[in-house]
Amino acid sequence: MKIGYLTFGRDDFGYGMALCLSRLGNCELYRVTPKTARYVDVLLFSCFWWEHIYLFADFLKRAGIRKQDQNRPRVVVGGFNTFNPVPFLGYADAVVCGDGEEIIKQAVGGDYSSEHVLTSEKKTVTWCNVDPLRGFCHETNDIARIELARGCKFKCRFCAVTHLKPYRETPFEDVAAALRKTKLKRVSLFAPEPTMHVQDKDLTDLCHQLGKIRTDSDVRLDRLEKRDDSVPRVGIEGLSEKLRKSVNKPYSSEKIVGAVKTAIEHGRKGIFMYMILDLPGECEEDWEEFRDLLQRIGSIPGADGFLLKPSPSVFMPSPHTPMQFEAINYERDYGGKWSSFFGRGGDRQWRVIMAERSRVFSPAARVLSMLSTRSGNEFYEVEKVLTDRKVLKISGGRAAAKSLADLEKGLAPFGGAGKYCGPYTAESAPWKVLQIKPLSPA
Repeated sequence: MKIGYLTFGRDDFGYGMALCLSRLGNCELYRVTPKTARYVDVLLFSCFWWEHIYLFADFLKRAGIRKQDQNRPRVVVGGFNTFNPVPFLGYADAVVCGDGEEIIKQAVGGDYSSEHVLTSEKKTVTWCNVDPLRGFCHETNDIARIELARGCKFKCRFCAVTHLKPYRETPFEDVAAALRKTKLKRVSLFAPEPTMHVQDKDLTDLCHQLGKIRTDSDVRLDRLEKRDDSVPRVGIEGLSEKLRKSVNKPYSSEKIVGAVKTAIEHGRKGIFMYMILDLPGECEEDWEEFRDLLQRIGSIPGADGFLLKPSPSVFMPSPHTPMQFEAINYERDYGGKWSSFFGRGGDRQWRVIMAERSRVFSPAARVLSMLSTRSGNEFYEVEKVLTDRKVLKISGGRAAAKSLADLEKGLAPFGGAGKYCGPYTAESAPWKVLQIKPLSPA
């Protein structure tokens, strides 16, 4: 059997697909393009991020593959973004929801009877959480990527990972065997919070013994002492203490300032700070509190040589989280607000080396994100109309709208942008077809 495959997005999104392909046995595997896609028996796609369903739809159009056609490869799609699997049904024969490595062989063979596979004929599907995990190494761009754990023990209210995936660890022996087997020097031992692995320190020591360098650097603020990265990546999230508490990440300003002070004293070069804009209840007072926080950091002795890298994203209510039904203020220009907040030229009065990231999703991009995340069966028709009218296009591997006004006009016959960006209810949520079950006791 000839299997064509493609993962959309960054190289590190390819781990899941590589893991699944490793379970297929003696199939012929080909990384496909739109020109070669028709020459295989089955097409496998992995969609991790909200944009990827647009890239998926565009790929099939350019390949001349439609679900309603008879003479074509079967299409199977999976990946983290299947937490709302319904929009994919307009394009795919089957949607694998959750961990795919234990069911991929069955699905590739055309058997979609698993409770973790959704088809147009099924009413419900169950998210798959494989347990126990087995060691696996995916080598790409001179980095060996080895999974430490899935799921997260912390309960941030905005994060789908912790609410979809119970926490499980790859055994130390499996990770160690993968480390010894790979010839690459740089390794990413990845997990939502790597330091939570019961033997994370032992694995770091083993990396040192083997002459390998860990490239993973994400860590919680309250676990910074567990890592020795020069510039660790930390999720601060809310602009203010009020907003941080609202998402169950209750870091006080004093705690953040204290953590930076300790980092400077211990010789770290900087901190990369993930921030979320437009959390429910955000107001100007929250921005002023954020400004005060940064100024307090600037007053720490030694801060003038410290690199601070605030990195913004905008709130996206993810299905199956406590915040899944919240509205977003898509019309706000957060890119402009973020830039003006930090200033330019002589307006930049920060007393640290401020190297804020500037990319923030535009209002139109936020509407597209909610359309892909919250749509039901209508997504196929909506995407087709927007594409045919040249409102939606794929440029440089990204989904983009001609303008917010054109996008709002194009969505008007389908309920408007407000339908997808406003508040939802359990009854109106298409993703209710997906059920989440706890792991069975070992």
